[in-house]
Formats: sequence, structure tokens, C-alpha cells
Amino acid sequence: MHSQEYLNNYFKNFWKGYTNSYIYSGISLATKIKPNEWVIDVGCGTNPFKPLIKNLVGIDPAFDQADYQVTIENFDTKQKFDVAFCLGSINFGNEKNILNQIEYVIKLLKPNARIYWRVNPGRKDHGNQECNEIDFFPWSKELLVDYANQFGFVVSDLKDDSNNRIYCEWTRSNT
Repeated sequence: MHSQEYLNNYFKNFWKGYTNSYIYSGISLATKIKPNEWVIDVGCGTNPFKPLIKNLVGIDPAFDQADYQVTIENFDTKQKFDVAFCLGSINFGNEKNILNQIEYVIKLLKPNARIYWRVNPGRKDHGNQECNEIDFFPWSKELLVDYANQFGFVVSDLKDDSNNRIYCEWTRSNT
């Protein structure tokens, strides 16, 4: 697996975000957020949801536009969030790494929380040669369901999204 520094360099210098191009996990997600809900945007990139969601905190280790330039594992706050966006951010490394990052996200959430996912099913299709060096986790719809159950969530929406990605919504209540 590549170091965080390698990933930061890749995302700062080679990756291009296309948030507007996603049917389900794009900018339209902002309409699913209630006015008083707090959102943590994990791997917010250039923080495109910031002007659209009043109570949003964006974290990203690579981009200066983030509210906090930090990984999910190193983000330290006592604040609890109603919603997490994990839109292409928990996609790198092996299963142990992915499960660890999910645990960190869940620790930040209130009992009745939602997580919105955009995951890459292991495709190296960013349109640049450097992408071939990245260890993409091979997400699947089955894994999203299995992990939701493992962490006490229910999958309330799951479908193919634009650009060969998978969109999923996890909900949790009565916890």
C-alpha cells in the first residue's frame, strides 16, 4: 500500500474531481441534508459541498480547501455528526485499512446517523497513468451490504452511479 504522502501527491497533482458528473452521489446529495444536520465530509477534496450545506465540516489530507487538512484516522474532535459523506475517499488499501477507516467515521456519528457512499469497485480509470500505481480496494454491492450489517447500519439505497462507481446510503437508528 502506498503512503499517505504518495496519495496526497497523486490527488493534488493528477486527480480531477467530477462531483457534478455523478447522478446519485454528486452535488444533489446536498438536498438530502436537513437544515440543522451536521455533516462530516470525509475526503472532501476541494470542498464542493461547503457553500451548499450550512453545517458541514470537510476533512482531507491533500487539499487546502478542506476545513481540516487531516486523514480520518487523525481527525480529533468531540463533535458528533448526523451525516457522513464518504464519496470516493475510503477506497484505498486492503480490507483491514478500509474497515479501520469505517470505524473512525462511525465514531464521529450520532446514534441515528446516515452515511452516503461513492465507492470505486477497484477500477483504475482516472484517465492518467499515475492511477495505475494506486491500490484501489475492490468494492462491491455485496461488500457494502455486509459492512453495513457488520457496523449496525441498514442499506436504504444501493445502485450503480455514473463513472462506473457504486452509490450507497447506510442508515442507523435505535442504537
